[in-house]
Amino acid sequence: MVATSSHLYRITADGQAQEYTGKAGVWTVLRKGTERIFTSPTTLYATDGKTGNIEQYDRSKKTWTVIGGPGSHFAATGTHLYGVGTLGTMEYSGTPGVWHQVRGTTERIFTSPTTLYATDGKTGNIEQYDRSKKTWTVIGGPGSHFAATGTHLYGVGPDHKATFEYSGTPGVWHQVRGTTERIFTSPTTLYATDTTSGRLQEYNRSKRTWTDIGDSVDSFVSTKERLYAVNADRSDVYEYSAASGGWSPIGNPGH
Repeated sequence: MVATSSHLYRITADGQAQEYTGKAGVWTVLRKGTERIFTSPTTLYATDGKTGNIEQYDRSKKTWTVIGGPGSHFAATGTHLYGVGTLGTMEYSGTPGVWHQVRGTTERIFTSPTTLYATDGKTGNIEQYDRSKKTWTVIGGPGSHFAATGTHLYGVGPDHKATFEYSGTPGVWHQVRGTTERIFTSPTTLYATDTTSGRLQEYNRSKRTWTDIGDSVDSFVSTKERLYAVNADRSDVYEYSAASGGWSPIGNPGH
């Protein structure tokens, strides 16, 4: 399950990429034979189940265009798509089939709406990409997971004993919570699941407080205005209502 700023998507067990209509239980099929899906704030991408090629969806035309070959992972900022392949990390030029290398050996990549981050394949250190200068800066050590809002980067330590916020100064991170299983982000907010209960919690950065907002989840995504979560047994997708503090089922998550 993934989301742009305005739409929610899923893949069904038989490889259908679907878009949520906004009506509980009603999803529209966009393509078949899909392996994985990824999003930028505005665009949906999918890898083909047979070729592994990555394709871009034009929602206004309802068409798909092959833009590149297979990759181990893809992630996008608000303006650029990146993929990790045999040559390292590549940036999509905007012209189908044309990608430019931006770094070598890469373990994983993460993005905020404006910035690309990568963990090094040898050290595990996290690095930040300055696209204007075409340079990489080591900003922290290894972590089990990283995620970013529109303004802040967060990481969970390798031992899951704490979550940290990057200060903006390389090597300087501040702890924002203790033991953490996983973290998720919306464009404005950090969320985490507790290692003991697995429950989903929301971080209020101005108050430095955490609030329990739901049961254990398998995954979590957000559009600009709505939060969605797949429950722990992956039987349903739920939409969160900030007004009521409750979650409402909207359909099976696929896979």
